[in-house]
Amino acid sequence: MNNKLRDYLMDFKPNKEGASQHTFEHLQHQNRFSLPQDYIDFMKAFNGGEGGIGENGWLYLFPAEALMDINKAYGILMEQIPGYFLFGKDAADTGYAFQKQTGAIYSFGLMSNFETNSMDFCGSNFSEFTEYLFNT
Repeated sequence: MNNKLRDYLMDFKPNKEGASQHTFEHLQHQNRFSLPQDYIDFMKAFNGGEGGIGENGWLYLFPAEALMDINKAYGILMEQIPGYFLFGKDAADTGYAFQKQTGAIYSFGLMSNFETNSMDFCGSNFSEFTEYLFNT
């Protein structure tokens, strides 16, 4: 993990054991898209967790093994945005998802109606995403 990422996530409490390479291979194969490598590297070391980020932010990253079930649990929401894959959320109702085609990260309300609600760009990779949250 690079030093900037470590600084941004210094109040983040990671899970104790990292996710396996096999978990990510299976996940990417099932969903037919590639996850950003810096996200995979982070998850291999920590497999999600939660904690403060920046002055007022909070980040909860779902464990890799739970990602498929979580995306199914939010099925009605995720069906509105089929090109996205949910991987985390904040302490309120904001979800964070990868755009499957590019790996870019967007935020949106977990109770959104995408006919009237928009998505916000948060970064083109996991490192940019954590910087965005840290500075927001």
